Amino acid sequence: MDKTLSCQPILSIDLKKNRIRVHKVTLELLGNPEYILLMVNPHSKVIALRCSAPEDYLAHRVDMELLTDGNCYELYSQTFINRLCKVNSDWKRNKCYRIYGHLARQNSVACFRMEDVTPINSD
Repeated sequence: MDKTLSCQPILSIDLKKNRIRVHKVTLELLGNPEYILLMVNPHSKVIALRCSAPEDYLAHRVDMELLTDGNCYELYSQTFINRLCKVNSDWKRNKCYRIYGHLARQNSVACFRMEDVTPINSD
């Protein structure tokens, strides 16, 4: 992988398997949080991932020791994927996409523009 890209947050969206993958580099850039919150702004077409706390009932607990293949944290949600597809009508339901984002360190937030997706092969 290109060294400049490895310093960017990465998110993968698998529409066929209703899966969101938060790459390990993204979690490391956020300081390896125990909890994360995934948010979407449908108007600006941005997905945001931020550090959270156990008190937030919408937060997901991240166990770094259980990362799939040591490379990513996986979330599954048919409802979330369906909403993303409504926002992005040009996304194909049987495809997998990768989004390179940017990090706002002062807020511990990684932002991903949904218009900047790159199709990738599904596994």
